Amino acid sequence: MSLDFIAIDFETANFDRGSVCAVGVTRVADGRVASTESWFVMPPTGLDFTNTYIHGIEAHHVADAPSWAWTLQRLEAIAGTNPLVAYSPFDKGVYNAANKLSGLAPDKLVFLDALAIVKAHLTLDSYRLPLVVEHFDLPDFVHHEAGADSLACAMITLRIAAERGASDTDELWQGVKRETKRSPKIRAYQKISDLPGAREDADPGHPLFGEVVCFSGDLDSHTRSAAQGIVASFGATVSANVTKKTSLVVMGGFDPATLRPGTSLSGKVQRAMDLAVTGQNIEVITEQTFLELLEL
Repeated sequence: MSLDFIAIDFETANFDRGSVCAVGVTRVADGRVASTESWFVMPPTGLDFTNTYIHGIEAHHVADAPSWAWTLQRLEAIAGTNPLVAYSPFDKGVYNAANKLSGLAPDKLVFLDALAIVKAHLTLDSYRLPLVVEHFDLPDFVHHEAGADSLACAMITLRIAAERGASDTDELWQGVKRETKRSPKIRAYQKISDLPGAREDADPGHPLFGEVVCFSGDLDSHTRSAAQGIVASFGATVSANVTKKTSLVVMGGFDPATLRPGTSLSGKVQRAMDLAVTGQNIEVITEQTFLELLEL
């Protein structure tokens, strides 16, 4: 057997995980990078772009871009029988959400989580893609350009495979926890007294300083309590629920089984959107955007 896989990366237009606007793929054959390509996608959610500052993609870039349905067919043709390797479960979430929005239910593509083997292989303070690239002394790349991100993911995977002596993906992911369907979580109610207080001597120039932040769903990068502690250390006030004082909602992943019938968003996110319509200065961001804010 040989080490064959397709490294993949999605970029999204806005906080909705189904708003895929670009895809990058790097084909690895017999343990070597064979090709890398990327293309824009017309987001299934329409032309609402709020993540442009992350990746530089704007509505005019996708004006003549192919649909998600076309992109899905192309991905299936490129992958064949090979698995897709993505750097974190975020990309699988984008895939699932885009399929749901487009009314598609494909079952041909198998996703593997490169972040899982990185965490099993390394002990680092942070596992963000640029920092892991730097750790392995791999070539610099343009982060959040889909093709470049997919190539970085492929090179990291190949480096770990070499260091672990793995000859195929089954061997490389052996013993690493695979993605499984999660039972709906019942999160314990947080008392206000249990929430971390905003650090008074934090840098007032940091974008989180003075914000009132609420978390919705599960983050891939941090536990809920750890993320709350981080934003408090930057001078933000942590809120357990979305209120008329909340200014920022960080949206993580969630189990669709926990949603109210007929809804596609968590109660906190829907509440934030309703408040925004009334004129409240409140923003919903993805975990990806949240991690970018932490780096500023």
